[in-house]
Formats: sequence, structure tokens, C-alpha cells
Amino acid sequence: MDDQLFYRSFELDRAKVNQEERSVDVSFSSEEPVERFWLGKEILLHGDSNVDLSRLKKLGTALFNHNPSVIVGPLKHIRLEDKKGRASIIFDEDEDGNKAMSKVNSGSLKGVSVGYMVNKFREVMKDEEFEGIKGPAMIATRWTPYEISLTPIPADSTVGVGRDLSRSLEGIEIEKSNFKIKEKNEMDKEEIQAMIDEAFKKVPKTEDIVAQIRIALAEEIKPKMAIGVEKLQELMGRGKAISAEAELIVSRMAIVEAKNEQEIVNYLLDVATPKSDANDKGDVDPLKKKKEGNEFTRVTSFEQIDDDTFFKSLTDSDELPLFQ
Repeated sequence: MDDQLFYRSFELDRAKVNQEERSVDVSFSSEEPVERFWLGKEILLHGDSNVDLSRLKKLGTALFNHNPSVIVGPLKHIRLEDKKGRASIIFDEDEDGNKAMSKVNSGSLKGVSVGYMVNKFREVMKDEEFEGIKGPAMIATRWTPYEISLTPIPADSTVGVGRDLSRSLEGIEIEKSNFKIKEKNEMDKEEIQAMIDEAFKKVPKTEDIVAQIRIALAEEIKPKMAIGVEKLQELMGRGKAISAEAELIVSRMAIVEAKNEQEIVNYLLDVATPKSDANDKGDVDPLKKKKEGNEFTRVTSFEQIDDDTFFKSLTDSDELPLFQ
């Protein structure tokens, strides 16, 4: 029978000793989880329908350290109280009883251990809850305490004591859980919607995207002149004094090509100073010379240039349009 029993241990409360009645009231079980090496978390339910106290009430005796040959005394007032198993040990008036009572009074005997048999387990899976208890766990829904012992040293009540690592579950009814564990790829509608909501929190709003695009475009088209507006006006005035075409080129060099002041001045000096060659007698304006088969005609006023031609000359990447 011993190889079919489970064991739990609790600390004995010496304050519960009644010297006149030669008794001590003890707690021998609770719903506190116990870690079993081969079983996992074990919990004993303490409802009236869960615990069979009939054996203790009929045959129960208190032993010393689980030794059936050393009987300390009978068990009385066996009951369930506040989800605990409780009983009173009555010390026999013999050598073993007197010795046990003396050792309890002196503090030599400090522990109470119960040996019990589980009749039925309810398997509780991870993420499942049964009787208010969250899994994973093995919950004893029917179990029977067999004997109570006084022990010298109380073991950790959260750790199974006296257990046999080869203890078999043979003979114990195990109610399997019907709880379905969700696979990683299985999600309900609420979980999917939560994921979508979380993802949208990280996506910029449409109006924010449009605003960023507008800012980028404004930066892209912003004039990147290397000279100030006043200097540009001055240089355009100098170009105008030469020709309308020179003024137009100055504006394009400054606004579109971002030329610096010295580069524009060099251009103005170049067009203002005629260059002579073997056929050049010095009386022909440079802007009237042929270029790629086209002849320039001096433009002396903006009235000779329409608006489309003017703006095209500022943005066209090719050379300045030729005016026939």
C-alpha cells in the first residue's frame, strides 16, 4: 500500500497542544500546489465530494514518522475546514504516546505528514481554468487520506515528500481535458482585429504623408541661388545694359544653375568685350555670330520676347534658345 500513497508535510503548531486532554489539533492537508517531479503541479480539492474521510474516521491513527509499528494515538474530530483537512491527535498514555507528547512540547517533533491515495485526477491544460485553478495542473478531484504521522522535521509543503520517482499512475482514473490549445496559426476574430489595430498605430495618417510630400516638393523647387536677391538685380541690370538676352542669361545662371557672382561677372565681361578673329573686324556684336547654323539677332528689349520663351529659357536644360 505504501508504494501507492502520496505524501505531504506541514508544520505542527505547538500552540494547539491541549495539555489537559493530551491532544494537539493539526492541519494535515490543503489546496496548496505541490510540485511532483514526474507529475507536475498537483492540487488536492477539498470539497465534501472530493475527500473521502471515512477511512481516517474508522481506522485512522497517528504514527511516528510513517512507521506503522509506532502508534502515537488515535485521531479524533476529523473534518474539512477552510479548504483544509484537520484532525486532533490524542496521545496514548503509553511509552510511545508519552514520548511523542513530550517531544511535541519540547519542539523535537515539528512536522505533520499525511499519506493519501488519489482516486481521480482532472488534467488541466495550459491556459485552461478548472474550479478557479489555472493550468497546467493535475487536480485530485477524489482522494482518500490513509494515515497521519508526526515527523521530526517538517518538509517544504510545496514539494512532494516521500515520493517514489517510479510511482505509477496505474489504478488512478484520469479525466482528460477537452480544452483545445490554440496553435500558433489559430487566432480568433478579436485577436486578429487587435493585431490590425496595433499595426495601424504604426502607419502614418494620410494627411501626414501628404504634408511631408508637400514639404519635400517645396524644398526641391526652392531656388538654390548662390547670390542674394539684391546682387541678382544688380547683375541683371548690368546684363540688360548689354542686351535683353544677356539679362535673361544672367537670371538663368543665378536662379537655375546657381552660379556665383564671379561666374556671372565673367560671363558679362565676356559678352561685353568683343573677341576678334581673322575674319572679325571688330564691328560685329558677338551675339550676332552664327551658332550651329542659326544666327543670333540682337534683342534690345523684353518686348521682343514672349512670356513662354522667357520662362522656357529659365528651366530648359539645353542651351539658351536662339532668337531669329
